[in-house]
Amino acid sequence: MKIRCPRCRQKLSVPERLAGKTVRCPSCRLSLTVPTPRSAVGGALGQSDLDLEGLAQLEVHTSEMSSAELLEAEDLRRADTEEAAQSPTSSVRTCPHCHSKVTSDDPNVDILCSNCWKTIPAVTSGGGLGGSSASARRRSMAATGAGGFYGELAVSIAYPIPALASLLTAAGVAFCAALVPVAVMTTLANIMEQENVGTIKGVQKADLSGVQMLFVGIFAAEVFFFSAVAIHSFFDVVRTTSIRDDRAPNLSFSPHHWGKSFFSYLLLCVYFVVMTYLVAELTIKDDVMSFLAKGDLGGLLQSGGKAFIVGMVIVSFFVPMNLLGISLGSITQGLNPVNVVRSVANTHVHYVFLVLIVLVYGGIFGYAFTAILFEWFVPQIDTMFTGSATGNILNVAMPMLAWGVVMAFFFYGTYILARLHGLFARSFRRQLLFGPR
Repeated sequence: MKIRCPRCRQKLSVPERLAGKTVRCPSCRLSLTVPTPRSAVGGALGQSDLDLEGLAQLEVHTSEMSSAELLEAEDLRRADTEEAAQSPTSSVRTCPHCHSKVTSDDPNVDILCSNCWKTIPAVTSGGGLGGSSASARRRSMAATGAGGFYGELAVSIAYPIPALASLLTAAGVAFCAALVPVAVMTTLANIMEQENVGTIKGVQKADLSGVQMLFVGIFAAEVFFFSAVAIHSFFDVVRTTSIRDDRAPNLSFSPHHWGKSFFSYLLLCVYFVVMTYLVAELTIKDDVMSFLAKGDLGGLLQSGGKAFIVGMVIVSFFVPMNLLGISLGSITQGLNPVNVVRSVANTHVHYVFLVLIVLVYGGIFGYAFTAILFEWFVPQIDTMFTGSATGNILNVAMPMLAWGVVMAFFFYGTYILARLHGLFARSFRRQLLFGPR
């Protein structure tokens, strides 16, 4: 029988065996009762055996909808139409945890929900992010075609542009967070100076020696905060890219979001320090702790020689895979040497290329970042100290503006490096032993 949903006006085809039972509209999720068919008494032309009274009741419910409900239903129907038009060959899966819809063109693999980052199971059996049922030909096409690892390398430099407003917002926050308190202290000192005019104290210069200390404290707090935001953004971009979402996510400034990411990164740093110490113990005959106690890193490198350098190259070689493991799975999987080594072995040449391209992009980004930081920002600090001592707000503002630019460039480079990791995860996710098995 044919009925119409009272909320979204969607026509529904319902089997007669469900008459009298409650069903849910597939479009707007409204629960409604299916009218009960009635036996026809006569055989007059046009006479129907459908419960017209029940249908009339549905129409009454429709007329009782508020304008807000009508607009909501229309938005839901329009969103479903646009989604179907944009991906006619893709299947849409619903996350069993948060009920968000995620598009996937491969029903044989588990995917990550872009909303809650939990696993959406494969439609068919035998899938999984850690599975190996895909053919080598399909994996190669996925890596080299549109949207694949090799196909998107050239345009990765422009990936952060859609999120540029968010990056500029971060730059503005960095600028204002440091400028406002410094400017307030400078203004108060100048007011005190003007109050002394005509008194026995005469004219005193503004003493802003505390501005330097305040600036150092603010700078340290900002370095910690924006580092945490950047780390979370890195993992966020990797996850988003891996599920075939090419939209650059905005920065998240909430500790609720970046707290877990920052903690995971700290554990990765501890893991790297431990591995470095093990390499030093295996390659350096002298007491390692004595070098560290004296801060003699040059002597440590000289004592270790080529063996120590080779060991550190090997440890550093696996860092991108550690980051992929944390992004796609968990901190336990990302720091598991067995998973990491096997994932590298499964992707072999492709992973080596990832490391090389990350070194190239990271080298360019690092050189530019260092140049901006030490050639432009740091010299401005001396100008700021001089300006704060004389009450010159302009000289105080310029270094803060330089600091905002440094932060925007820092986030831009983070997005690019994360995009490279995400493209790799997208193309070779079957060979990576992270996530659900």
